[in-house]
Amino acid sequence: MKNVFLTPVSLSLSLLMLVISCTEESCDQPTGVLMKAGFYSAETEENISVDSLDIYGLNVPDSMICSGSNLNKIGLPLNPSASRCTFVMVNGGRSDTIEILYHSSLEFLSRACGYIYLHEIEEIIFTENDITDIYIMNKSVNPGDEENIQILF
Repeated sequence: MKNVFLTPVSLSLSLLMLVISCTEESCDQPTGVLMKAGFYSAETEENISVDSLDIYGLNVPDSMICSGSNLNKIGLPLNPSASRCTFVMVNGGRSDTIEILYHSSLEFLSRACGYIYLHEIEEIIFTENDITDIYIMNKSVNPGDEENIQILF
């Protein structure tokens, strides 16, 4: 029976192979899940830019989600531990409330990316101060770029 001794070179190569095999993968998939909303003209139903818009969560302190000008679309976060979210949209001094009813499900993406929450829109309730209508275009809220709702002013 022979004794096998590791030389410094073979020991270094063994350790290097161990480190390389334990290196984590990087996540190359989109993991951000926001409900995408586009702004449209009620008369022409064409995409428009809103001059001045502030959006925040109702009854959520310090919840400014968006504050900007010349916006033609936004992404709104949905809470996976709730079944509804309510947002206040202030457009040039006029405000509307939008309540989104949905259900959430946890989905495994990959070992590198882990899990994400996906949402399915069930219903939208809104005031009609500045908003004239809201159309649900795609009920599935996922990491893609597809617009979920159209907000008509």
